[in-house]
Amino acid sequence: MKTTSAELKLRARRKLKGKYPISIGAGLIIGAILSVLFTVFIIFSVIFGATSERLFYDGLDSGIGFALFQIFTILFGIIYTAVMALLMPGYIKMFLNITTDQKYGISDLAFALKNKPLKFLGIHLLLFLIGIILGIPFMVVFVVSMITDFIPIMIVLLFLMYIALLVGCIMTTIYFSQCLFILIESTDKGVLQCLRESVELMKGNKGRFFYIMLSFTGMMLLGYASMGIGLLWIMPYIQCTFTEFYLDIKADKTESVPVSQVDHSYESMQNY
Repeated sequence: MKTTSAELKLRARRKLKGKYPISIGAGLIIGAILSVLFTVFIIFSVIFGATSERLFYDGLDSGIGFALFQIFTILFGIIYTAVMALLMPGYIKMFLNITTDQKYGISDLAFALKNKPLKFLGIHLLLFLIGIILGIPFMVVFVVSMITDFIPIMIVLLFLMYIALLVGCIMTTIYFSQCLFILIESTDKGVLQCLRESVELMKGNKGRFFYIMLSFTGMMLLGYASMGIGLLWIMPYIQCTFTEFYLDIKADKTESVPVSQVDHSYESMQNY
């Protein structure tokens, strides 16, 4: 019998007892780093705006300045995404340590930086590319809709493509939801291998994972309603629950593997 979401949440609350201060601290550190990056971008944007306006009134061509701003915006997006992609594995690692009763601390946030950072960036890049591919049909229909002045049939088709994109994004999130856990526990594994193993782990568990995601909707709304203050406690609870889910399905898959296969795999590794 599969472990219920209520039981997983109960386990998460027990593991977090007395550990909320460090969990909240880790979240604040990540938020502070990302906020500093965003503030730098805002300051640069304001300076650029004032400079462009002055160039315009001076009768000078500000096209080069605008191009440079576009390049900076793209670079900022890449840097911001890369920083987040390297910080989140450490955040997950900390909760893996908490749930498995191992030594944990703020230093866990640097885990990805110390352990194959390119692989963590690779996973993020692949998922980003998959998102772009999923969005191509919607964008094509959207462009055609604009050309045809949004005739009724194109509006219906655009709505259907949006639903298909939403479903595709949700399914992608569910199928690949465990790849970071897998890479964190075995950094020697390849990026594609982690994605494949995540898909394998989620077989028979997709509905449970989707239900757990939905069950936190109310909490998330309350967190945002509290000006984000409530999220300081909610996010660790959610992450710890997802970690318990990963450990549960991993144990379930391990138990379902026949002993003969385990022995064969071990012998193959020894021969290798």
